[in-house]
Formats: sequence, structure tokens, C-alpha cells
Amino acid sequence: MPNIDKDLQKEILKEAISEWLDKQFATLGKWTLGGICSAGLAALVVWMLSTQGWHK
Repeated sequence: MPNIDKDLQKEILKEAISEWLDKQFATLGKWTLGGICSAGLAALVVWMLSTQGWHK
């Protein structure tokens, strides 16, 4: 097992965690945007149906 400087280990670990967190936040953002778009589409459909007399 090679001897690696403790500061270098900390820096590598910090970078890996940062990259992982960035990926997780990007995934969350994508799912949130999809949810907002789905809700908007559903609201549009309900509005269109209510203007056509489907909803009282």
C-alpha cells in the first residue's frame, strides 16, 4: 500500500464528495423541473376541459 500524504488524501476525498453532491443536485433539479412541467400540463388540461363544459 503506497504512502499518501494526509493532506492529499483529504483533498482527493473532498473533490470526490463535491462531484458526487453536484451530480445529486443536478438529478434533483431534473426531477423537480419534470414535476413542475407535469403539474403545469395537468392544470392546462383541466382548464381546457372546464372551458368546454366537462367540469362544473
